[in-house]
Amino acid sequence: MANKQFFRSLPVKGFSLYWILLIYLIAGYFYPVIGFLALICMIAPVAFAVRRGRWWCGNACPRGNFYDRILAKYSPHRPIPAFVRTKGFRIFMVLFIFTMFGIQMYRAWGDPAAMGRVFWTIILITTIIGIVLSFVYAPRTWCSFCPMGTLSSWVTPRNGKLPDSYKRIFVSEKCTTRCKLCSAVCPMQLKPYESRSEIVGFLHPDCLKCGRCAIGCPLKVPLMKS
Repeated sequence: MANKQFFRSLPVKGFSLYWILLIYLIAGYFYPVIGFLALICMIAPVAFAVRRGRWWCGNACPRGNFYDRILAKYSPHRPIPAFVRTKGFRIFMVLFIFTMFGIQMYRAWGDPAAMGRVFWTIILITTIIGIVLSFVYAPRTWCSFCPMGTLSSWVTPRNGKLPDSYKRIFVSEKCTTRCKLCSAVCPMQLKPYESRSEIVGFLHPDCLKCGRCAIGCPLKVPLMKS
């Protein structure tokens, strides 16, 4: 009998933003200039991260919403490979994606439709990769080394005086760290329980600010607040 995987998903509240991704991919195929809309999901994650961490990735990203709402139902929820989280691999992905993007954009320069097609193609290919990884490992595997997510994690506040709008998880000393259910429901498979009793809270740069660890804890010891 196969061992039951530890990681599991929780229902996602809020709007179904994944429709934006599906409409973008379909419409962009026929009208390439629509591809320029990808700039929103390239700039917004980093812009938000300066004051709110990877909030965009966990609450406003259409592709992330697709992973959480649709693929989470069918993913085996296996552990995300450790090597994709390493600094070296993530730097490689940033350089690789932006180099490929730059080369293609250089070739298409001056033609709005062709330039839009470059954006659309990048989104399509990375979405396909993310879907495949979701069925092999976990829904948010791509998010663990997504170039924009990596850039966002680099500018995310980590210490000192944090912005007023920066929310983070605070784990009460009542946490026994035995069940580790907060990690089991974390879409990024992080370990909030490791910040037990810490005054600064859980400041992992890849925390998506989704609050599912607080929802999934039976004792309600993790709380999200500024």
